[in-house]
Amino acid sequence: MGCSLDWPKWSIVVLLCFCSVPVRSLSEKSFGTDFMGRTKNRPELEWDWGHTWSKVEVDKQPVNVLLSHVLGTYKFTLPRTQLQRGTAYVGSSVRLRRLVREMLNPQNRKDFKIAVIGGSISWGQSTSERGVTDWFSVLSKWMISAFPRANITARNGCTPGVPTPYMIMCLELSVDTDVDLVFMEYTLNDGIDPMLFNNRIVMDMERLVRRVMDLPNHPAVVFMHVPTFGMANYPKGHEKNPGNETYTRFYETTEDAQTAISQYYDVQYLSLRTAMYRLAVHKGLEGFRWEDAFVDHHPGDHGHKIMADLAVNLIQRVTLGLLMEPYSAADMEAANEPLPPPMYEGNTAPSSPMCLVGDVFRQLVVLSEGFDYINEGTAIKPKPGFVSTQPGSRLQLRVDTDRSAVGSPPDGMVHVYLHHLRSYEHMGIAAISCISGCSCPAVEVNAHITEKVSQLYMARLVISQSKDCIVEVKVSSSTSSGEHKFKVSGLVVAERAGVGDVMERLGGDNQPFGLRQHNGDATQVVWTKEGRTGGHGQPER
Repeated sequence: MGCSLDWPKWSIVVLLCFCSVPVRSLSEKSFGTDFMGRTKNRPELEWDWGHTWSKVEVDKQPVNVLLSHVLGTYKFTLPRTQLQRGTAYVGSSVRLRRLVREMLNPQNRKDFKIAVIGGSISWGQSTSERGVTDWFSVLSKWMISAFPRANITARNGCTPGVPTPYMIMCLELSVDTDVDLVFMEYTLNDGIDPMLFNNRIVMDMERLVRRVMDLPNHPAVVFMHVPTFGMANYPKGHEKNPGNETYTRFYETTEDAQTAISQYYDVQYLSLRTAMYRLAVHKGLEGFRWEDAFVDHHPGDHGHKIMADLAVNLIQRVTLGLLMEPYSAADMEAANEPLPPPMYEGNTAPSSPMCLVGDVFRQLVVLSEGFDYINEGTAIKPKPGFVSTQPGSRLQLRVDTDRSAVGSPPDGMVHVYLHHLRSYEHMGIAAISCISGCSCPAVEVNAHITEKVSQLYMARLVISQSKDCIVEVKVSSSTSSGEHKFKVSGLVVAERAGVGDVMERLGGDNQPFGLRQHNGDATQVVWTKEGRTGGHGQPER
């Protein structure tokens, strides 16, 4: 399969994940194919705080005793100076201070939720055991033990190969609305934009940050930046880069431009690039060279352990800060402040849901004749949707396609994608049209395919803007399978009017929706005190 190279810059990483273009790495040419062995964890490099705070007392009690669960249960790999370098922005951390204080001494509530969203790195690609050795799982297990009085649920909502604009739309499929702390890792997937001002990646990230920070619990947000494609490599002509493969310099990344978001919104910022660069490039220190931590542009177990080190250290620093400078009324006021106006004027996401599945999708239904809401999956992997088997059945949905609040011109058309099942047996044909409050060219979908698979597809409608648009799905009497089953399971409304939205890069009209973490084919990893659900010993394909 060929891949067009005439795509926007952010599409580069998606290209690597969805197209069959061979991606070579310095590791394969220079270090062989034993990636797991080369990037395994390095227990011989581990250290802990030991008696560091044994002579520091608060209320006549040593700090290492007061915070024994937080300070005494983790062994670091990354040297201390690099921990400090990699903790690139701390700011006031008022939201994180509030959360840590509540987890240390739960009073009004005991249940807390943390999450990570991002790409294949934080999802666990190239680790030996996804759900165990990836950095977020390491962090999750530590937090559960470090705060024993709190009931912590940690959810990995990452979506491999997908950039920020998709998560702006479909955040609710990866993050619980009552989440308390969200880590974000999109540096690799978002690609490069060399502009300092009006940087597209920064503007996308600002909208995502605002969506997350505006959730009901006013969660803390932490950036986990990783090296961009080609940075964990050596210069062309170097003996460790005999194939002269892509090499990216320290400054060729958008993480520095995104520092403006950290400072504007008080978002903490961790940097794997900054934590490792001095050791890997300037010193070539064994154990911290690129090839020791990275399989290709994905870290292996050792690289993930370093990422976990950064996150654990941030939580520890915030905890120590609460002892030295207790949470105050000023902290509370700042943590509960409404969001400031966007850093880039008008740079907001729609307030209405954009990615609608499950119960949220059911709320759109204003008429159901001959359609029943059925879960055709399992409790672990649910696949719910409205199903009909009879010609003439109708399903009507009320959809908000108004995008005036985000600056779209009133005559701009909005892309709406209807998720529907296609299969090699039983399936029928349906007409999809706009019947009230809006207009769109009607679309006919034949859900019967010859390939022997059952898969979620997208049907695109191009709809005029309206707050009260009624879309109808009507099962036809025509059929190519001899039967008439039609299943509708969700709907995605583009963030802005116009063409070129992110869903086109995920397949688009009349194509499979292959994002397994959001189509019911894969389970997300969740950690609690009871253990782990989801994940596998080997990465899911």
